[in-house]
Amino acid sequence: MALFFMCASIIFGAGLVIWYLMMVGANYVSSIVSYAVTAIFIVFASSVTLFSVLFAYTALTGKDMRSVKGFRRVSTRLTLPFMLRASKYVGVDKDRLIRAFVNINNDMVRSLLRNRSPKKMLILLPHCIQLDSCELKLTKDISKCTGCGRCDIKNLVNIAVRYNISINIATGGTIARKIVKETRPDLILAVACERDLISGIQDTYPLPVLGFCNSRPNGECCSTRIDTDIIENEIKNIYNFKEAV
Repeated sequence: MALFFMCASIIFGAGLVIWYLMMVGANYVSSIVSYAVTAIFIVFASSVTLFSVLFAYTALTGKDMRSVKGFRRVSTRLTLPFMLRASKYVGVDKDRLIRAFVNINNDMVRSLLRNRSPKKMLILLPHCIQLDSCELKLTKDISKCTGCGRCDIKNLVNIAVRYNISINIATGGTIARKIVKETRPDLILAVACERDLISGIQDTYPLPVLGFCNSRPNGECCSTRIDTDIIENEIKNIYNFKEAV
């Protein structure tokens, strides 16, 4: 949160400098031009301030202010890339920052679900969640899983069957987009590493995505894990929202 407000201050300060320089030049042209430049800066400053308030409100309460769609887009497309660059200079861990953004995104999506119940959900998994030594390749057909229980796929498949939810494994962004296009879900429950997760959230906008960062006890892209209880509890909460509507 502190990093966000620092970035917002930098943007605001840069805008102020640009406004001042433009005003110096505009004064040599006409007063009308200087008024126009001032009006543009006021709109810019107001937008930065409003977005900062919205961001803080959403981060602290998990509630939206009736413009969640646009807010999610600005958050992931504009604010996050800027903050990731800024994090390099202040020593903030990039994965930690992305996890914070994913949590905020999840809060906004949950807020959306209070007003719109998803009829079709998709659980989307990374290929690395399968046990690395497993001889079966489930990327084309997850139903081939024998349910040995050595990785989390068994429990995730059981959850998908229990709640009648589609479940697929994607080997990359292209395959993930193909699965989404073929499945056409109203909501995605995505499991991935921080980098792939935020990329997927950006690529599938405005489709709502609830993201869950996997754990990597064996290193990157090798037999990763996810707490399946978290996934099931999320689904239960979604169905509670549906029953309340």
